[in-house]
Amino acid sequence: MVGGSAEFEALPATTKADYLRGYEVQDLMWHGDIAGCGTWSSTSGSSGVPTFVPRDEVALDDAVDAHERILRDGFGADTRTTLVIVCFAMGTWIGGTYTYQAMLGLRERGYRLSMVTPGLPVDMAVHTLSALGPRYDHVVLAGYPPSIKDVLDKAPESALDQDIKILLAGEAITESWRDHVLNRIGHPGDPGRVCLIYGTAEAGVMGHETALTTDIRRRAATDAVLSLELFGGNQTRQPTFVRYDPERRYAEVDDDGFLLFTLDSSIPMIRYRINDQGAVFSGAALRSIVNGCGHGDLVDRIDPADGFLVLAGRPDVVAQFYSLNIYAGDLQEAFDADEVIDHVTGRFVIDRKFDGDFNQTLTISVEVAESGKETSALKEALVGRCLDALIANNSEFRTLHGQYGDRTTPRIDFHVHGTGPFVPGAPKNAHVRPAV
Repeated sequence: MVGGSAEFEALPATTKADYLRGYEVQDLMWHGDIAGCGTWSSTSGSSGVPTFVPRDEVALDDAVDAHERILRDGFGADTRTTLVIVCFAMGTWIGGTYTYQAMLGLRERGYRLSMVTPGLPVDMAVHTLSALGPRYDHVVLAGYPPSIKDVLDKAPESALDQDIKILLAGEAITESWRDHVLNRIGHPGDPGRVCLIYGTAEAGVMGHETALTTDIRRRAATDAVLSLELFGGNQTRQPTFVRYDPERRYAEVDDDGFLLFTLDSSIPMIRYRINDQGAVFSGAALRSIVNGCGHGDLVDRIDPADGFLVLAGRPDVVAQFYSLNIYAGDLQEAFDADEVIDHVTGRFVIDRKFDGDFNQTLTISVEVAESGKETSALKEALVGRCLDALIANNSEFRTLHGQYGDRTTPRIDFHVHGTGPFVPGAPKNAHVRPAV
């Protein structure tokens, strides 16, 4: 991959706003050929309006290669019959169709692999796991972390008495979450059974966890020096840590800490900024850090030719709920409603909370006006207005609500004026609390 020269590094970064949305899509594609796209995927927009991104044979081959590394090296699927249950949404968003196409590509490479695509409906995924899973040597459950957890929670013990692997994308996971699902499938202490992909609609699979990256991340959880060297200080949560292929993606970090990627696809990406912050390590650099922190037993497992990415998160105003993005703009109109506006300040914080069983709740902390009063009627009105706003403004949430119903209804937590997350005199409301 081209990169590293002073001339290349002098090129300005490109973004969704000034590149993908700044030009007609056919003008960005190779040779201006709109039919060069084999499949269209969409991003999620803050207003519910997606940006469509084309994928062609190059992108598909990229996806097949990445999934082959995961299924062969991580899950041992090259020597066994495999059922892949795709629980990603099977709409225009990339997860479902991308995974399905990648698995078709693995079949063409000789893998004894079958797919079934229940999508988001949990009951159908559970039925599929129970009815088809035992007919295969092992099963790969692929989906967003909260959706896969729902499947595992609803599945009978008989369905979980199989050789189950878990393939995830869409949001970060913690090591305690990984341990929770490993216990659920009866394989505690085997973290390699759970693999998280770092992917985007614009660029496909950017990287993925391996047994090595997971082991290093788990070591860093108990080694403050290693954590500081890899992830930096002032972390509210442990970042995602993945391997990437330097032959297919050239990765950099700009002066503001944003990851930049250069890669070939239907639309060439040149120093493209996805708005994710993080760090990039060569295999050689990672070997030096790990060895210097006293973990020499891991050094020989690090290929100097590999690349590694730290994904610390996005600073822009977005929260994640069931692996979809919730923006402050999606909710703003709810606080302008006639029955609400005189009783609250309009300041709110979106937060994804977990209970003791790692179930997610979309919680919105709301500041009550100085002259206002918290009442059950006000709470009921705000819940309804927030739900209506999310359904109207966020296409992904609309799909999620259609599948999950009341589980997606937001919860309202009132705070007396100037208390809780609402610091008196703050010039700007931080609408999102860092996810954990």
